Amino acid sequence: MPHQSRPDFSRYVLQHPDGLRWLYHLVKPSEFGATPRTGVFADDEPMTPLGDPRGQWWVAGHRAKQITAVYQPYPKPIGYRLRDTSVHSDRYPNELAVEQWNDRAEEDDTFYRFYEAVTEDQPEVRYEYPGPFLVLEAGEPPAPDAPLWVAELPTALTQRPEYQHCFPGYIPGLSAHLADVIKKMRHVQYCFNGRDDKPAGLYVTIRVPFQEPVSRWRPKYGARGQELKSKEEVENLVTREMHLPVPDRVYGPSYQVALEDWTAQVEFWTQVARDASVKACNACQGTGHVLDAPEAAAP
Repeated sequence: MPHQSRPDFSRYVLQHPDGLRWLYHLVKPSEFGATPRTGVFADDEPMTPLGDPRGQWWVAGHRAKQITAVYQPYPKPIGYRLRDTSVHSDRYPNELAVEQWNDRAEEDDTFYRFYEAVTEDQPEVRYEYPGPFLVLEAGEPPAPDAPLWVAELPTALTQRPEYQHCFPGYIPGLSAHLADVIKKMRHVQYCFNGRDDKPAGLYVTIRVPFQEPVSRWRPKYGARGQELKSKEEVENLVTREMHLPVPDRVYGPSYQVALEDWTAQVEFWTQVARDASVKACNACQGTGHVLDAPEAAAP
C-alpha cells in the first residue's frame, strides 16, 4: 500500500460571520528580514490589513486560491562616491568600488563621513503562501487589551494562539473584573470576592445618604481623650449589603459569543449595584417599608 502523507493544515482562513470578509494570518517569512512588504494580494486583488498591532492579519473579499506578498528590497550599493571633495587625495579618491570601500571602512571610520553610496534599485520579490487554507468560521481576533480567552483547542492547534478565539472555551476573571468596577462606583464602601465559608460571588457594602439630608451631632475629643465642648455635625447614612452571585468564568462556543455574554453580565451586575446606590427614603428610614400609623382614638 503506498504511503500517503497527511495534509499540512498549518494555515487557516477565517470566514467572518458578516459573509463579506475572509481573514488570513500571514506571518512575514524569516528570509525577508527587514525587507519592506509593499503589498499582499489574493488572486492578484489587493488585500487590506486588519489593523492588528503586529500587522499579521489581512482581509480579502473572497476565499483566495492564491495569496502572494510583494517585497521591495532596499537599493544595492554598486560603489561609493566622495562627498567632500576638499579631502580628495590618493587616500580619498573620487570613487571607490564596493570591495575597496569594505576594506577601508573597516579600518577607518572617516570613510563613512566623506563618502556616499551609489545605489541601484532592485527588482521586487514575490512570495507565495502555500496552501491549502482550512476554513474556520469566526470573527476578528481579540485586541491585545480585550478579556483573556482560554480555548479548548484541537491538538493540531495547541501551538497556534492566533486561532484560539474560533473554538469553545471561556473568559476568566469576571468576578475580579466586576469587583474592580464596582469598587469605584459612588457610595460603595466595600466590594470583595467571597472567601472562607461564604458562597462564591461578590459581597458589596453600600452607604447612601437620605433623600432629605439627615445629620447628627457627634462629640469631639482632645488629645488626652477628654470630651470637648465643641461637637461636629455628621451626615446619617444607610448601609446596604448585597451578595451578587457573579460567576468567575464566562463560557461560550467561541470568543465572540462569550464576549457578548461577558459584556451583558458586566452591564447587568453593575446596574444592580447602581440601583442599590440610590438615596434612602426618609419616610421609611431607609428600610424599604413604611410602618403603619397608629389608628386615631375615637372621639
